[in-house]
Amino acid sequence: MNWDFLREVGLLRWSYRTFIRQLHKRVLHREIVMRLPHGGRFIISSDSKSAAEAYITNANIDWGSEALFARFANATSDAFDIGSHIGYYACYLSPLVGSAYAFEPDPSNLHTLSRNAALAKNIHVVKEAVSSQCGKADFYSHGNSAVGSLVPSEGPSISVNVTTVDNFIAEHPGVKPTLIKIDVEGHDFSVLQGMEQTVASIQPLVLTECDYNLELAELCNRWNYLIFAYTRDRNSGRVRFQKISAENSSQWYKMLFLVPPRLHSEFIRLVGI
Repeated sequence: MNWDFLREVGLLRWSYRTFIRQLHKRVLHREIVMRLPHGGRFIISSDSKSAAEAYITNANIDWGSEALFARFANATSDAFDIGSHIGYYACYLSPLVGSAYAFEPDPSNLHTLSRNAALAKNIHVVKEAVSSQCGKADFYSHGNSAVGSLVPSEGPSISVNVTTVDNFIAEHPGVKPTLIKIDVEGHDFSVLQGMEQTVASIQPLVLTECDYNLELAELCNRWNYLIFAYTRDRNSGRVRFQKISAENSSQWYKMLFLVPPRLHSEFIRLVGI
């Protein structure tokens, strides 16, 4: 039992939604198709822990990051979901953008991801990993389809195609991602290193699981990006939105917003909410 997760969701909601999910899984033997906040549909596969969390939290896995990220979506531009798994963020954003591109190299996730993409009709599945350089690389499953990564580890691996954000955009004229979500299990910083041209030309808002460290701070300083996050107090459970710097980077957060100059004033105002 994950007591932190139970506390953040609330006992009543956790009990009710867990019961409904188990009813579908063990008695009705069918998947739940969840309606996301902006109308997108998302298949809750029975073997996916993160999909289960999306259902139990009612599409609030990342403490409000999803909803805030979606506020900056634009129907005339696109979104990248890098490390898509089975497409949660792509499905969340798809009704709000021109197209969503779901990057996922793990074959074990592609069946459900493709089904979710078919529901949305404007999600394009890209069967490649993303890093700082193009080519081929070993992809490690780590024994769990939700945490596969290019980060080396013990255990089996497969060879996958690797692209960069800059390269993908160069090869697909007309694609304009103003929103980029990155969750690639410890390889996020390498993905950021492969999007220098994209940052210069498009200034995307980035939501990433990257840890705050000196390298990230220096990269964002060079880009003139600011860093924000929803943080949670480990004792009270209270969530607040704040600007992240070296002074408060030890606080508990899930995702970081890397904010381009065009959105600085809006995010600074949000800190006062």
